[in-house]
Amino acid sequence: MEVLIGGRNLPVAITRRRVKNITLRIGADGEIRITCPPWANDSEIQKLIYANEAWILEQQLRRQREKELNREGVNGPVLYWLGEKKYVRYEAAARDSFTIDGDIATFYLKEETDQRIETTFRNAANRTILSMAEESREDWDAWICTANGIEPPEIHVRYMTSRWGVCYPSKHKITLSTRLIHYPRECFEYVLLHEYAHFLVQNHSPAFYDVVATYMPDYKQWRKMLK
Repeated sequence: MEVLIGGRNLPVAITRRRVKNITLRIGADGEIRITCPPWANDSEIQKLIYANEAWILEQQLRRQREKELNREGVNGPVLYWLGEKKYVRYEAAARDSFTIDGDIATFYLKEETDQRIETTFRNAANRTILSMAEESREDWDAWICTANGIEPPEIHVRYMTSRWGVCYPSKHKITLSTRLIHYPRECFEYVLLHEYAHFLVQNHSPAFYDVVATYMPDYKQWRKMLK
């Protein structure tokens, strides 16, 4: 799809999956990105875009200005946050924290040590993943758990290198890997659904992937990114 914004025809990247609402965001490259239910039509998508035209133009101008800046870190360290490349900066601060602003990732540190950088990043990543899980779990709790008489799970996040997620059906618990923060949100959504599906089928048989495909028909492309 293309839309006329600011006198220019701009492409719109549309991702359709099982969500309730149409959401709009601007990628680090200034691309208009839409996530919507499979049944959303072009008219509804365009209505949302044009209602936010001023905001879209503001965000695209900001992205362009950031590209034109002679940024510290352009030839230095980078990281990937939800699939988007970020240039890393370090600043002295009284307390350790981490922020994302456009394509700049800033570590505020009392001391610039590897341990502080790693801990600060993982804490920020864990909070973000838990927040995304809270946003997404409502549907899975209803469609997979409540609909089948299953107690909704506790969801935790920790750093894991051998797994993206793990489900403990008997404990009603799901644990997600911190490393998911480096991949597009769709990868996170796939892993979360994958673990919920284990409440219904506790193996990786065709029946299991039938459940996954019911709710995310394009799951294979996101699973492939995680291999």
